[in-house]
Amino acid sequence: MAGGQVSTGEAPKKKKKNHLYQLDFVRLITFSAVILDHVLMGVEPISSTLVGGIELLCRYSRYSFFALTGFVLTYQYRKRELRPIEFWRRRFKLIGLPYLVWSAFYWLYAKYRHGGFAEIRVNFDNLDHLRLSAKSFGYDLLTGTAWGHLYFLFVSMQIYLIFPLALIILKKTWGYHRYLLAVSFICQAAVMYYMVRPPADFLTHGLQGVIWMHLVCTLIPYQFFVLAGAIAAMHYEAFQPFMIRWKRQLIAGGLVVIVATLVYYVHKVNVGEDMFRATNVFMLHNVFAFIAIIVILYCLGTVWQSRRRDGSLAAKFMAKAADRSFGVYLVHAVVCNEILQPIDGQRAFSETLRSSILVYILVVAITVYIVEALRRSPISLITTGRNMVSWREQNLGRCLIGVAGGLAAGVIFRFGFDMVVGNLLIGAALLLLVSTILSTVNKHRDAEPLPKELKPELV
Repeated sequence: MAGGQVSTGEAPKKKKKNHLYQLDFVRLITFSAVILDHVLMGVEPISSTLVGGIELLCRYSRYSFFALTGFVLTYQYRKRELRPIEFWRRRFKLIGLPYLVWSAFYWLYAKYRHGGFAEIRVNFDNLDHLRLSAKSFGYDLLTGTAWGHLYFLFVSMQIYLIFPLALIILKKTWGYHRYLLAVSFICQAAVMYYMVRPPADFLTHGLQGVIWMHLVCTLIPYQFFVLAGAIAAMHYEAFQPFMIRWKRQLIAGGLVVIVATLVYYVHKVNVGEDMFRATNVFMLHNVFAFIAIIVILYCLGTVWQSRRRDGSLAAKFMAKAADRSFGVYLVHAVVCNEILQPIDGQRAFSETLRSSILVYILVVAITVYIVEALRRSPISLITTGRNMVSWREQNLGRCLIGVAGGLAAGVIFRFGFDMVVGNLLIGAALLLLVSTILSTVNKHRDAEPLPKELKPELV
């Protein structure tokens, strides 16, 4: 101790070095696009060409996620040693635990939606049912199909599994990355072409038939985007200045590609192509628009990066949004499903457009509230992939206001509109209350004066 000050024993917070702020922007827009796509699918009439066009563009998000994963992983390890066991232990803890927890949650939720709590109970009421339930849940775990959006976690774990080897290959093939990327795109195009067509006889039986049937939850249909992100990160010192210098031209070119894709999409719909096929995320001619959107967002992200100011409201918002994004992705599906239950998708488009805006706002607001409750709770790591917000940073007054607001909204939804989403809000509010009590106890304990014999002397 010096200068008459007592050390608190807490190390000062380290500032993040080389944080990729441009990716925070891309990530925020991408998660927003996922929710918008899911809302539109549940609210708007499937025959609407306008809505189909919006959904088509939103589906770039699937490939953007994997490009971001490849980029971030490679950027972190391109100049330092990667110890596979240590890497796997850390990565699988951060994504494997949430994957297991949310797979169990959505597996049970699907049963509940099918037949209420009675349907859940019947799965565990005797040994045969337990065996069948274990097999069903095991299948969902091994295929990422407990709910539609969990494939992303399942594929991400495949990326983590092979990443140490992929990084070695990228380092050993320096100077040949353009050729790797070209071969990767050819393979990507071939896979996408056959995915939207009846499979060849060879792919209807055996191990290859099983893989082909579950191809969407494997790395195979996304490998080009993962590799593209990884190569961009490997050449970051050249890639980043290029994207900044040519951003206007890249954005303009990207917009041309998007418009051309939409024109072709409208043409295909007008000549009678099914809307599902026309907007299919695996249609090869749509992939160029997806690439264009990712490029445009990255360019806009560099603009945000250059104008960002530490401590500003926008910077704080973006940092919090980036921190919560994974949790929002995991939670939004159940909220979206429950909000959409009473929506009649057959109403006129003029009515459902307003419904879409309202539903989108509700889904985002309720999802964020639940994630905030989870992030402040002891179960944060296993539900959001991040350690809980330190109890030192939790504000008692704000948390109690959040508890009251969540309980009030939950009661209104549950008993005023008979919507199950009210139960989710009430549950989140109670979790937040328990977490607030625990954090208050910890703060009080930390604030207790030390025994005289343990008090530090001033020097």
